[in-house]
Amino acid sequence: MHPPMDKSESILRQSIANDQTIFNTNLRTSIPIRNFGIDGGPQGGIAFSRRRCERAVLRMNDTSPLIAVDGGATSTRVRLLEPATGRVLGEGSAGPSSLTLGVDQAWRNISAAVAVAADGLPLRAPRLFCGLAGGRSPTRRAEFHRTDPLGCAEIVVATDGYASLLGALAGAPGAVLAIGTGVAAFALDAGGGVRSASAWGFAVGDEGGGAWLGRRAVTCLTQWLDGRITTPSPLWDSLGAAIGDEFDAIQVWLAAAGATQFATLAPLVIDAARGGDAFALSLLDDATAELVRAVQAVAPDGPVALLGGLAPTFAPRFPLDLRARLIEPRGTALDGAALMARDGWREALAPLPPEEPRHDSP
Repeated sequence: MHPPMDKSESILRQSIANDQTIFNTNLRTSIPIRNFGIDGGPQGGIAFSRRRCERAVLRMNDTSPLIAVDGGATSTRVRLLEPATGRVLGEGSAGPSSLTLGVDQAWRNISAAVAVAADGLPLRAPRLFCGLAGGRSPTRRAEFHRTDPLGCAEIVVATDGYASLLGALAGAPGAVLAIGTGVAAFALDAGGGVRSASAWGFAVGDEGGGAWLGRRAVTCLTQWLDGRITTPSPLWDSLGAAIGDEFDAIQVWLAAAGATQFATLAPLVIDAARGGDAFALSLLDDATAELVRAVQAVAPDGPVALLGGLAPTFAPRFPLDLRARLIEPRGTALDGAALMARDGWREALAPLPPEEPRHDSP
């Protein structure tokens, strides 16, 4: 007897049935992938096609186990699926598998999580469907394919943001805004087209996220220390206790600080804002404005699911019209990767279409 389906499994199965007409109305359509970074390959691009006949044949003849992977900068989660039915056979987790941290580390932690999920079940030529942080880079993806230690019959790599989009909306049209250490906005339309905004990384983007907020706070602290800001604030005290309150100590902290370290300062800003601190409130206002811009860039209307640890902080700060569009996420990035696996995503070589301008020329 099969074990009972969990809530996310039930929701996703029902969604696949409900949305079948969306994905099968045009069986020749391939989703343009320049916007969400599933490109690469010897002919310059990879596009996904969902063809009903191909799925039926593959599911009847292919007994390779399906493995869904959600890999980020903090942890890796995998789900093992029965190919014929999509039934969940096991789940496992391990350390981070973001491709930005190195392909070898990604495979090491994916393999460890797969071993936990399999729990001794032999896996011959599995088919791997991944949503990985850093998966937008063709170079990283190519190396990931080359160094496969699992002997996979097939590897499909999308970004973790795209997997989150599929999971949160269960494959239906709409948008997601992920607010954590970084920020990513993705939108899926009824024709399968995808748009993205932000997610450029801590060095130049991720406006409104935890790392961005922490960096802005440190900048304000340095301005207070050298007299460019003259108004006292409890925020300066809490920041000084965390990273130092004089030049040498702050330089030592900065030398070892990356996005993760800056993001640890975001709660200090949020706590100060709760206490009414004007500087902290101003920083949250700036972050909120950036997040709203990201959503509007990809989805001026339609449902929006919020994801990430900072979502509860910012949701009440959004304008009323955006708050009216917010919906509860229907699943996670792992659910999105599982949806890719169950719904028969394929990597097929195809030339990339010319990129269209996002805005009309003046």
